Amino acid sequence: MTTTRPSVVTPEVPSSFRYFANRGSKRSQQLMSVFGRFVSGPLALPDEVATELGRDRARADPLSDAYISAAFDGGYARDARRLMDRALEHGIAAVPDAPAELVALFEHLDTEPAWLDWDRVERGAAVFRRYAVDAFYYFGLISLEGYRFEMIYKPLVLTGSYTGGTAFGRYLETCRFWIDTSEPGALRQGGAGRKTAVTIRVMHSMIRRRVGGHREWDAERLGAPLSQNAQFGTILTSFLLNEHTKLIGYWPSNDEILDHMHFWRYIGYLMGVEPAFYPETVEDWWRLSYLMLIADDPSDGPDSRMLAQSFVAAFGPSDEISKADRARKAAEQRTVRDWTRFFLTEETFTAGELAVPPAWRRLLPLRGLLPNLRNELGRRFVPGYADRLDQRKRTQRAAWLEQHTAGRPARFSPVEKLAR
Repeated sequence: MTTTRPSVVTPEVPSSFRYFANRGSKRSQQLMSVFGRFVSGPLALPDEVATELGRDRARADPLSDAYISAAFDGGYARDARRLMDRALEHGIAAVPDAPAELVALFEHLDTEPAWLDWDRVERGAAVFRRYAVDAFYYFGLISLEGYRFEMIYKPLVLTGSYTGGTAFGRYLETCRFWIDTSEPGALRQGGAGRKTAVTIRVMHSMIRRRVGGHREWDAERLGAPLSQNAQFGTILTSFLLNEHTKLIGYWPSNDEILDHMHFWRYIGYLMGVEPAFYPETVEDWWRLSYLMLIADDPSDGPDSRMLAQSFVAAFGPSDEISKADRARKAAEQRTVRDWTRFFLTEETFTAGELAVPPAWRRLLPLRGLLPNLRNELGRRFVPGYADRLDQRKRTQRAAWLEQHTAGRPARFSPVEKLAR
């Protein structure tokens, strides 16, 4: 168990961080019963680690935020993206008279952290590619668990992201991010994944600037918008992906899971996510899961329900597409509903007031069990199978995204005006 160096500023723990208050709750006891089976010794992390993770809720991204603040204050906000793109493409030295804040940001980006192991990053990316489109569905639906908590749903609602007609476009942009960052060599200097991760990092700073000053954002209670803690929760879902999809036939080893999480740690680093604690064992990932899943009280309401329902509705057909495409979209939406019902907790499914699929469809995600198990056995025991499987999965997910975007590039741009 190791902790990363905390920020120079030691903020108060926002009051929405309810971990210590919730340790005696019914949900805590339920999670202890389930997660405790995977952990030897106490399930709870040390109190001092939990407290620092709570303080992470008030920590944002000083380097990227400073660059965006300087851009707005200095009158070059409209050029901020162009300057960053040039530095990503050609290096910071190629930006004439680069702002000091941009130089500092790229000094961080161009410095490899001491813990970085490139072999593990590449192995971890290969683990992620193996899930292909299944990872896209899973990440989308598991987000609905987070939509029950105000620090997660409030920025999405205020910006209009993942709501109504914007939901599917934003989701596809996120799928592009997943593909870009996990292709071989994608996170190296000049790689598409590195560029995408940094672009989203700066976009988050722009969103943070807009949402942080909104009357509906209570910083004392919620901390910083898109905080270290909130973004670390997103990384945690990658651990849950490894464990949850064992139900449908994937079977990564513990070493593969840790390589996968090392891969996500470096993506986090590029995106300015450096939490006070980062697990280095599978047991500590279970401990972190327990902490994060009881750290908030649900705040179910119209906003959280809208986000949950928008996700499922986004996969549905529209009148503007062909009859064949409508049939394909309707079939995919049924698949998403099946997955959502299969993987989500009963409480979250009910809170979102999601349409309940017929009982016979609830176990349809298990159709992947035998094919996935066949692939797991093949990659372990058949020479060359793993490489062929990797290429096939890469082709599948690229084709899926192409089918849904018709080649339109991802914009990765923040909203110009808040939705309310």
